[in-house]
Amino acid sequence: MAGYLRGQLAKLADVHNETLIYYEKQGLLPPPERTDAGYRMYPVETLALLVFIKNAKACGFTLKEIKKSLDKSAQGLIGIGDFVAVIERKMADLDEEIAIRERTKARLSDLKEGLLAADKHPGVRETLRMLQMDS
Repeated sequence: MAGYLRGQLAKLADVHNETLIYYEKQGLLPPPERTDAGYRMYPVETLALLVFIKNAKACGFTLKEIKKSLDKSAQGLIGIGDFVAVIERKMADLDEEIAIRERTKARLSDLKEGLLAADKHPGVRETLRMLQMDS
């Protein structure tokens, strides 16, 4: 029986031992065979699968999205065009999130300026009074 024991695979993939079991339970990894002593023995290909999962997570994909892609791939229902479309949607979502965060950052910058201004806006002065910071 060639492959990796759980600890060996976890170390090679740079994941926690329990991550492997969690991924099994979530259907991301197929259940491994067991040795005569009952230890999990993962096939060599599992390392490449773990690298794929880690890379997908690093790109912002959720485990649910990764599982869906793996399931469709196993059924032959996903091609490069489909994968590119998913990536483009993920990039559009990221652009939207960046825009929201940039607006939030601008609001915080304006708030900071208002708090530090010598001639504070009446709304800022009222807020500072309410918070008992009107010194």
